[in-house]
Amino acid sequence: MQNKKYIFPEYKKRNIKQHSKIIATASYFPDRVVSNQDIIAANQLPVTDVVIRKTLGVEHRRIADEGVADSDLLVKAAQRCLEKAKIKPEQLSKLLVTKFLGDRILPMTASMVQRKLNSQVAFHAVDIEGGINSFLHAIDLATRYISTTQGKEQYILILSGGIHVTPISKTDPRLAFLFGDGASAILLAVADEPHFLASYIYTNYEYYDTAGSRMLKMDEWVSEKIYDKGEYELLYNLYRMDNWKESLDFYLQAAEVTRENLLQESGLTMKDIDLVLVTENNKKIRDLTLEKLGVPEEKSLTVIHEYGNTMSAMLPILMNQAFSEGRLKQGMNIMLISHGEGASGGGMIYRV
Repeated sequence: MQNKKYIFPEYKKRNIKQHSKIIATASYFPDRVVSNQDIIAANQLPVTDVVIRKTLGVEHRRIADEGVADSDLLVKAAQRCLEKAKIKPEQLSKLLVTKFLGDRILPMTASMVQRKLNSQVAFHAVDIEGGINSFLHAIDLATRYISTTQGKEQYILILSGGIHVTPISKTDPRLAFLFGDGASAILLAVADEPHFLASYIYTNYEYYDTAGSRMLKMDEWVSEKIYDKGEYELLYNLYRMDNWKESLDFYLQAAEVTRENLLQESGLTMKDIDLVLVTENNKKIRDLTLEKLGVPEEKSLTVIHEYGNTMSAMLPILMNQAFSEGRLKQGMNIMLISHGEGASGGGMIYRV
């Protein structure tokens, strides 16, 4: 589908009354490493490791053991993040969780994470849907929460990712090699000066059917099998993907529009941006997005070869990697660009 008539939302400057900043990041991955060749051998697929590396950019991914839930991965990332910041769960104002399936349909996975953190305080814990782009939704909402609620002692923990491989087709080469399990955490607190300099998010429903979950008829029997007994094989092939190239022109146009709106709100130019991080839906989309934005490889970062596509955890994992490697220092500006199902996407500029 070629969409040339889509009109992007107008830029609207946010009215931030109280600023926020990132005070800690962390990631967690299962120990089990699975290579492309492992998947080829296990499922007798007629593709080669070389082709997968070239087309998707994935070499390895982490896969959780049977019986591990989304909340198990998320709570590990949360604990690491809180330990870095020397913050106890009871000090949190809110917990925002973004994931693909979650532990159950209801209650929210955020509630189970709250339980596993052993919190003695019933602070607000909530799931935020939105697929790959839900991390941007969560961080945009978190900055607005802090802005509108006065008080210096505010901590909002955003957790993203979880189990992605279980409901993915094991025979469709576009999907079987693409995804990996993992989780990431980002902790926000009140700041005395601006750090989140710009935010821009859009949704174009004309690409609603490009990628996402299939329709699932959830009768009582299926629900019990999946969520109470953990028989997740019923969810195999739940995620579907059409030809992503049909939406590529739109993604690239959206990246340009997002960049211009972010620069307009922040008052910066691309010369002021020290690092550009793009959701790694696959290597081709990520590389073409950087090319469209005129960003050289040395001003970005990639982890898809090592972890695969981790859905909503991609951007926070990239941010944690950048901080861990010392790529980000005080005063530097990061531009985040996201493409997700829906089609939903956008971006953000953050000053360290």
